Amino acid sequence: MKSVFSSIARATIPAIFCAMACGVPAFAESFTPVSATDPAGIVSVLQASGDKAQLTHDDSGDPLIKAQIGGWTTQIVFYDCNEITHSECQSLQFNANFMPEKPFDAAAAAAFVRDNRFGAVTVSPDRTVNVTWDVITGRGIDPAVFSLVVKSYRLALDTIGSQVFSPAHMSHLASASR
Repeated sequence: MKSVFSSIARATIPAIFCAMACGVPAFAESFTPVSATDPAGIVSVLQASGDKAQLTHDDSGDPLIKAQIGGWTTQIVFYDCNEITHSECQSLQFNANFMPEKPFDAAAAAAFVRDNRFGAVTVSPDRTVNVTWDVITGRGIDPAVFSLVVKSYRLALDTIGSQVFSPAHMSHLASASR
């Protein structure tokens, strides 16, 4: 899978040069950042892009989003949260599990990771394939960058799905669990 981040450079660099030539600050455009500190905001961003998302909490009280991203069942787990208030989280992790129909082993996982910089894939002894995608948001990232994160994750799930499911069962969705 090719990185979608080259499209950021193609879109951003001309905008910077245009802004400089016009005498306008390159990043004067105002936006509301996407941040793990605002789980409801992440739900809104996902829903606005056509994905299903519902905010809940995990067993420890930290925020947890149950989502359908590109049709794949996913959980978004929040990390680095305040241990008492379970707020002010600094990072999140997209997480999906697959029970493959076709063979998928550690070598296939390693090949996937080589092509997907931000993802991690593990294969458990029961053959379950787990795909995670970590994102540090701190106080916030540009919504366009977050959209590329979600797009990259969706493409990664599509890639794994095509490797672990037969074409007749591609509509079979991953079952995410923590």
